Amino acid sequence: MRLKDKIAVITGASKGIGKGIAQRFAREGATVVLASRSLDLLSNLADEINGAGGRALALSLDVSKHENVQQVVDTVVGEFGKLDIMVNNAGISMTVPSKDITPEQWRQAVETDLFGVWYCCQSAGKQMIAQNGGCIINITSMNGQIAFPMRAPYCASKAAGNMLTKVLAIEWAEHNVRVNSIAPGYIRTELVQDLIDRGVLSVNAIEKRTPQGQIGKVDDIAGAAVYLASDESSFVTGSILTVDGGWTAYGYM
Repeated sequence: MRLKDKIAVITGASKGIGKGIAQRFAREGATVVLASRSLDLLSNLADEINGAGGRALALSLDVSKHENVQQVVDTVVGEFGKLDIMVNNAGISMTVPSKDITPEQWRQAVETDLFGVWYCCQSAGKQMIAQNGGCIINITSMNGQIAFPMRAPYCASKAAGNMLTKVLAIEWAEHNVRVNSIAPGYIRTELVQDLIDRGVLSVNAIEKRTPQGQIGKVDDIAGAAVYLASDESSFVTGSILTVDGGWTAYGYM
């Protein structure tokens, strides 16, 4: 119960990494606020967590809308009196040749993957500064450190998210607010599994390229999030925790 009595918001919690983090946080004793645009999926997850003896609340959230982000933070503080942990996981990805990316596609990606992270950091950070403590975890990507082709807005946003993490960690350290990033590699989420099933991604190619020889599990990221959210990492801030089976350490595609 490393997160006992903590109040945690997880964006993009309806599936994949966000869902896994929410489930793991609940098992560790946190009250989890599940936030995404898919309220029906969130409600099912909240029922599952509450039915297992945890505490969960589902709220609709579009992270690209600043007012919506602030509304969720205000609702959480009004309901529970504080906000201890903010996990910024919501994001979108697209694979498009750079010469063909439209202004609308670029805007959509950056508004979610960068602006959305910033809105959540700022709104949560203000509350955490006021209460003199808190933890923010930004889910970025190994693509914030190494480039993949046809992913220009995604790579740019994730790289910017890592730098944002460092800036905020420096600024807010004096207020006992820690800010860190988790940079996943290939993780077997519903999205990745769908790409594998459709033949878009090759399991063999990914495993061959990954030094550990496997695709990561959602719980690999959830475990890293528990560490960064708990007192075990009390002296860790401004860090990028890469969880990729050694992909980025290998140094080439």
